Amino acid sequence: MDDRKSVIPAPAGAEGEDVTTWALPEGAIARLGRGCNPDFAFLPDGKYLVIGNTLGLWVYDLETLSPIALWESERCMIFHIAISPNGKWIAASNSDEILKVLDIQNGACLAQVKLENYITNLTFSQDNQYLAAAYARTSTVEIWHAETCKPVAKYTSDSEEASFFRPVSFSPDTQMIASTCMSATTDGADSIIVWNMESREQIACLTGHTRCVTILCFSPCGQYLASGGEDGTVYVWDVNTWQQVKEYTDYGDVYRIIPSWTPDGILRAAIIHYDETGPATISVRNLESNEQLYNDQVWGNTTDFSYVGDWGNTVLFTNGSQLAYECRHDFINVWTPEYPYRRQFTHSPISFPSSTHSREAFPTFAVFSDDGKTLAVKHHHEGVVLWDIASKRSRPAVKVESAGKNQFLYKTVSGKFYVASIKDDTVTLWEADSDREPLIEGTGRKYWSAFPTLSSTGKLFAYADEDGNLKVWDVQSGNQIYELKHPLRPCEDDDDEDDEDTICDLQFNIDGKILASKSNSTSPAVILWDMELGEMKETSPSNTATGILGMLVLRKLKPRSREVVHISHDRKYLSSLGNNSYLYDVKENDYLIRLSLPKGLEDMFCVAEFSMCRKYFAAGTWWQEGIEKMVICLWEVETGKQIATFRGHPTDVHALAFSPDNKLLASTSYDGSILLWDLTPYIDD
Repeated sequence: MDDRKSVIPAPAGAEGEDVTTWALPEGAIARLGRGCNPDFAFLPDGKYLVIGNTLGLWVYDLETLSPIALWESERCMIFHIAISPNGKWIAASNSDEILKVLDIQNGACLAQVKLENYITNLTFSQDNQYLAAAYARTSTVEIWHAETCKPVAKYTSDSEEASFFRPVSFSPDTQMIASTCMSATTDGADSIIVWNMESREQIACLTGHTRCVTILCFSPCGQYLASGGEDGTVYVWDVNTWQQVKEYTDYGDVYRIIPSWTPDGILRAAIIHYDETGPATISVRNLESNEQLYNDQVWGNTTDFSYVGDWGNTVLFTNGSQLAYECRHDFINVWTPEYPYRRQFTHSPISFPSSTHSREAFPTFAVFSDDGKTLAVKHHHEGVVLWDIASKRSRPAVKVESAGKNQFLYKTVSGKFYVASIKDDTVTLWEADSDREPLIEGTGRKYWSAFPTLSSTGKLFAYADEDGNLKVWDVQSGNQIYELKHPLRPCEDDDDEDDEDTICDLQFNIDGKILASKSNSTSPAVILWDMELGEMKETSPSNTATGILGMLVLRKLKPRSREVVHISHDRKYLSSLGNNSYLYDVKENDYLIRLSLPKGLEDMFCVAEFSMCRKYFAAGTWWQEGIEKMVICLWEVETGKQIATFRGHPTDVHALAFSPDNKLLASTSYDGSILLWDLTPYIDD
């Protein structure tokens, strides 16, 4: 594979170096973002890195840090990958529980097999003959012939239960295979199980770890087995006696430790340090000498993020000298012998766009600027991102890192973008894409309370604190003008957070004169507040069909189907999708037209969007077993005629947005990408 450019071809349909055009579905003109939930594998020659994720298999040239191929994009949703020691094959498993072996030269599928369950680890034997996988939550390990995927053996320990993430490792001579099961004596701990490949008998059960074991690796000489996990300890076991011969521990606040042998038998470990208050770091150490070879701050203050738990699949440390890991859900960092320092490249945004899932118009999750040049998207970990449509590049909507990444996006009727950010209990409101100081800064907002809300006029901003106090601010002056009290039910059990009553929804009506607040369990659950007088106006029981914003625009109409999923930007139309799907005219307080949904997909539509001109309506589906590509339908509002159907995302569609000129439809998905669909063949505007 010395000739990188000719050996691994770019995907069919690719337009030169423009990665956004690679392997596009029919009707799409660009893909923004390159997927999420990565798993990594280095090729043996050290020249390439393969990333398996929700969009398929990406091959990166480690000299240029650029993608050179995208494979398996038809179904995507790659969860785990491994590369054979001879560098000929790559094994990949996907969400459909299909395991494939591909030719590393061109991505062609050589063999495949349907798995019995979800697997959490893949590995080849050193002699390239076998491929092994560990199943999640059961102590079963299955082995196939590497090139044909024909079954060879299946091993299950005496203790059949196991953790979700399970390692698996062949000995260098392929005589043994090791994995884990749950400890019979210590809650939350793993035991290490070793089988003899020839006799197929369990020959060892090793105990000592107090938590899950996530990594197992035999030494190059085959005399030792190293194990590491969530207890921050590495044990080294003698394979002749199965006794512990080394223990490495006391590395501080360790989230995970990943041991790996160098080819000449030196044991090193990648150590992830993480606590709830400080920065998270990753370092590499020689365990015997305790010499630190590498150190990097991966996150800022970890309270900025919802959780760091998906590091289990986003760090690879192999050969004691090759490290790849995801950083801030935005970058990939690599450290290799050829380049013994941190190298970083953008693969992003890796984090998936956040989901509307039946939430209503404000805040929003994807929306075009009035000139159609920018698409604003709320991402799960990276906050609000502004995509430039012409260059297909992104930038953060809030440039101040200290703002935190728990952000919410708003667009006012004047066309301005605003972003609310939450860090700890502090709430700030910013004008998007600006170097100015925050417009508003307040405190007391509980993390799981209702989203902050901005009136569509951009004049008023509100959020709720943990005691049910609604704080309303004047955006222009930056002053708090009201503090209103929504009564909450007292918590009966001080230790039960699930029993706490909170404000779960907060919305302004179209002109900003009414603020509606909704609590989890009090009655009346919904209170309407007069924003001119700063006092209670009306109360109501919870309306599960429309939510509180629907209640503000729809008082008498009773929807025939299960849920109103969207309200048009000007609050003139409502949509209801399900077994009986309709568009409603709010002004006339009557049904506008009935929609025909694709057969069998009636209950799968989860997001919807009206065009700004209200002439067109689009809706997208979530994932359901057996469906490979999610469906996006486009209707003409006046006639109810379905005028286009797009299929491209491999999993849930999270949000939709029409460009102002109706030439583009943007769809965001849990797959970590945004597709831009060409509407010009279907819309004559």
